[in-house]
Amino acid sequence: MADAGIRRVVPSDLYPLVLGFLRDNQLSEVANKFAKATGATQQDANASSLLDIYSFWLNQSASREGCSQSIREQQQ
Repeated sequence: MADAGIRRVVPSDLYPLVLGFLRDNQLSEVANKFAKATGATQQDANASSLLDIYSFWLNQSASREGCSQSIREQQQ
């Protein structure tokens, strides 16, 4: 069951992040085509980058894996 307080994310929410990633990595031609195709605009300069979000997700996944492994070890 989904939490009613959590906003559902749609793919277009990620477009500014993808556009920023492309530009940050000197992929200007691809970024321009992506912006034209999607209507994406540059993300807020204070917003987290796509790499920051992915790193956070990886760390959270690793933490959860570690917790799950700890619980399994305790149950044995």
